[in-house]
Amino acid sequence: MSTNPYIIESENGESYDGISEDLVFELIGELRYPDNSFLTVESRGSENQWYVVVTLDSDGRHEVEYRNPERREHRVVAGGTVSRIATDVTVWVSSAVRN
Repeated sequence: MSTNPYIIESENGESYDGISEDLVFELIGELRYPDNSFLTVESRGSENQWYVVVTLDSDGRHEVEYRNPERREHRVVAGGTVSRIATDVTVWVSSAVRN
């Protein structure tokens, strides 16, 4: 069993136990509509069920959904560069894991 408190999964079935800004950047860059149009970073286990979903729509735009019920946070951010999204997701996940 992994010691990481989260997992990254893409629609095409790839999954990773660790997170880095470079990995998130690479996975977002590999998104293709309609066959591999999203990736999810989510907590493991039954505690602190937070997640982030990065989606690529049919127009080639990204949308990021952040949800953390423990902090009563749910927001959706549309647009942004792959680099900015990768940074924001990495920082948000790091914050969610610490809490």
